[in-house]
Amino acid sequence: MVAQSPAPPRRKSCEACKVSKRRCDLTFPACSRCIQRNIPCVYPGRQPAASASFDLDMPPLEAGPQFPVDSTFTTGIDLHATSSFAAPVTDALCVGSNYVDYQPPISWQEPSSAVSLQPVFDITNPRARPPKPLSEIVASRLQFSMDILRDAPRSMVIENQAPWCHPKLYKSSMPRVMQDAYGCCSLYTSKNEINAPVIMSLIDARIQDLLSAPEPLTLVEVLAHTHALLLYQIMHLFDGDIRSQATSNAIFAALQSISLSLLALVQFPDRTKSIDLLPLSMEPIIDFWESWVLHESARRTVLFTFYFLQIYKLLQGDRQLQCDGKLGLYHSWYLSAHLWNAQSAFDFAVAWADHQHFIIDNLDFSWALSNAQPDDVDSFGKMLLVTVLGIDGVKAWFHTRGALL
Repeated sequence: MVAQSPAPPRRKSCEACKVSKRRCDLTFPACSRCIQRNIPCVYPGRQPAASASFDLDMPPLEAGPQFPVDSTFTTGIDLHATSSFAAPVTDALCVGSNYVDYQPPISWQEPSSAVSLQPVFDITNPRARPPKPLSEIVASRLQFSMDILRDAPRSMVIENQAPWCHPKLYKSSMPRVMQDAYGCCSLYTSKNEINAPVIMSLIDARIQDLLSAPEPLTLVEVLAHTHALLLYQIMHLFDGDIRSQATSNAIFAALQSISLSLLALVQFPDRTKSIDLLPLSMEPIIDFWESWVLHESARRTVLFTFYFLQIYKLLQGDRQLQCDGKLGLYHSWYLSAHLWNAQSAFDFAVAWADHQHFIIDNLDFSWALSNAQPDDVDSFGKMLLVTVLGIDGVKAWFHTRGALL
């Protein structure tokens, strides 16, 4: 006789969620809320799930998303890789069982947005280090990033930016899909218990519009499409009452697809061919700065999208993640808070001339860690540094240079 499935199709909320009048995600054998609080999870008509089997042995994540995390899941992150700041930092981030092996065949020179590239993609297997426990990784390496993610809708509305989206990117024009996402971010930041159902319904309607929109073609369109998907998924990730898991899954699939489209359009800088001096007249400097804003946002966005997809898989309990140290793609970007925070072409030219900037290849921060100063590192750099070195390692690096993280 075939045994019955352990998860009945119409399971009711567990006793703890019922008593506290909180939404239960019905995860079996224990819901995520009970796992977070390390309390027995009792479904009507069943024995309580043993909380010890879900013990992550870590401090609770304050105000973090409540997802079921399997304590048996492992990754290849070396938790003791912070002893030498000058050592190459690799094998620190998780990627799927297959990844895109992308070798950009171009120089670093910033082209116009009309240039179209034809890179070649090969699906290969990543190299993985021996697995490590998950609990310390979440507490030490991901909480900092999750706090930044949680704040992204607010910073997009208040500051017109996210760590991967330059504040001047959409100053001249904003594609319609990003206009909708921008409006949804404003609604989301004003959400409360009373208006939450209406606001989430409006957001879900805009999500469906985006998912059914024609495929974007130009770099600006693909970038805006990606930014909108990221913001919607972040809102769903941190919302306490996710209405539809199917919607989250659809956004996730769309992000996976658009990330490859964006990757095909991104141009990565080569630190061996960098320009030391900018033109003396302002007109070419303005053109250079505007091109840099667009392409640096694209570089950071494609890297962050791959990074975010892996965090999302990790929080969902995906057991198939492995580590190659560079998120499964060849990439590079500028580590320079002075360049990123420049408010005008003139400020950008001054920052370019007066401050050293660092091109980070494949998450190798070794040169920057040896030569950079704390004020060189912006939020995007901090987020990735904490993921690679751990929160204590980055705090120590800042401390040795007379600063706080």
